[in-house]
Amino acid sequence: MTYKIRLSAIDAVFLLAETRQTPMHVAGLQVFKLPAGAKPHFVSQLFAELRRYPVTAIPFTYRLSGGLSGKLLPSWEVSGDVDIDYHVRHSALPYPGGERELGVLVSRLHSNPMDLTRPLWEFHLIEGLADDRFAIYCKLHHALVDGVNSIRLINLSSDPQASDTVPIWADKSRPAFERRSGTKSLLSSLPSLVQQELSALPSLARGLTSTVKAAAGMHDDPDFVSLTEAPQTLFNVRIGGQRRVATQMTSLDRVRSIARAAGGTINDVVLAACSGALRRYLAELGDLPADSLIGSVPVALHRDAGDASGNAVTALATRLGTDVADVRERFDIIRRSSASGKAHLAQMSPVAAMNYTMVVAAPAMLSWFPGLSGLVPPPYNLIISNVPGPRDTLYFHGAKMETYYPVSQVGHGQALNITVLSYAGQLAFGFVACRDSVPSMQRLAVYTGEALDELERTFTAPTAAKPRKSARRKKKSGRATRKK
Repeated sequence: MTYKIRLSAIDAVFLLAETRQTPMHVAGLQVFKLPAGAKPHFVSQLFAELRRYPVTAIPFTYRLSGGLSGKLLPSWEVSGDVDIDYHVRHSALPYPGGERELGVLVSRLHSNPMDLTRPLWEFHLIEGLADDRFAIYCKLHHALVDGVNSIRLINLSSDPQASDTVPIWADKSRPAFERRSGTKSLLSSLPSLVQQELSALPSLARGLTSTVKAAAGMHDDPDFVSLTEAPQTLFNVRIGGQRRVATQMTSLDRVRSIARAAGGTINDVVLAACSGALRRYLAELGDLPADSLIGSVPVALHRDAGDASGNAVTALATRLGTDVADVRERFDIIRRSSASGKAHLAQMSPVAAMNYTMVVAAPAMLSWFPGLSGLVPPPYNLIISNVPGPRDTLYFHGAKMETYYPVSQVGHGQALNITVLSYAGQLAFGFVACRDSVPSMQRLAVYTGEALDELERTFTAPTAAKPRKSARRKKKSGRATRKK
């Protein structure tokens, strides 16, 4: 008997929204340093080694089952014959390839939709990078994984001497999930699913009631964001199928220091850096709205140990304060708005929070479908995600992973996505945008770095001492030292 694994409502939406203009996959871009003494053909030999492993691990064996390539009543079935040559590919940049050349290639790869008749993943090994480096770009359909879950699928080692690990598609170290999903049919699990939904109804009702009050201007908390206050921007349009990808990097300790000095969280600093960059970027284009942009911030929900696929997320709406010039005031708006959104989600159970997201995001999701965009104003202007990644420095076949950039997806009505991933003391910003709708994507990435500089000067620079008579002391006081 062939068992099928039910897709959640959120997972099914990602499939229904899949079109040539809106491919619904997410990806990671990992840059590695060749091990010391590596031979000239190290990457080619690594590719040959990886190809020898058949595809045996979930969710890489999952294929859609059902009519119209699984879009009608979608479910997963396990494929016993996966074409390794289709899913695992070898590319090369003209040597010496820099960040720009790598970005161009990744933008092209990320623009290509996935074949819904096959398991929904691709693995690209990329050589030709300058300074003895190579890269891995791996993408999976968003119906298969969420951002947090995708991090769990990497199979690297913190020990360079023990890093000849099997590739992710052959790593069967998650037997708990395989046993659970492989022994239950949709029909047998239906009673427990119904019970979960019924138990979630009271807290879902509380969450929806608060949201309705905010939309009507009757909410008790002025920091809680209404679904009706997002302004129209150049990000909230129908998009084409081509993408632009840009990146930015900073130190996690640096962001933590800013957060501590400003009295907020690391995520508040991330949002404030994006806010400052967006304000400057839109102002230069003559498209800065008078009202604050609204960011949708995904929040990971608890999942059972062993779960290796699917989405378990909700989201909170946050004012980004882009209508405010003062850095301190803008940060305070973000901090208060985020805290209010977190308190709102805390009153709901995990199941209720997922269902709540489906309900309140319905207007935005409608714009993903052909012919339905533009029917309602956007409930938010863009998605800004902050995903916790590996804390240790990782290695693959002796090669050190230097950076790990997230590469997410966009859709109709949401032409820009910013995802941030932590790794080994770094914070990597991944910017993805519609190529036709959002110009000069790299400029926004640069402005985000400069917005971090501004936050650092504002909150962590030494306070200027009171002026004294001595000219020498005047010169010494007020001198700020910028962290590197």
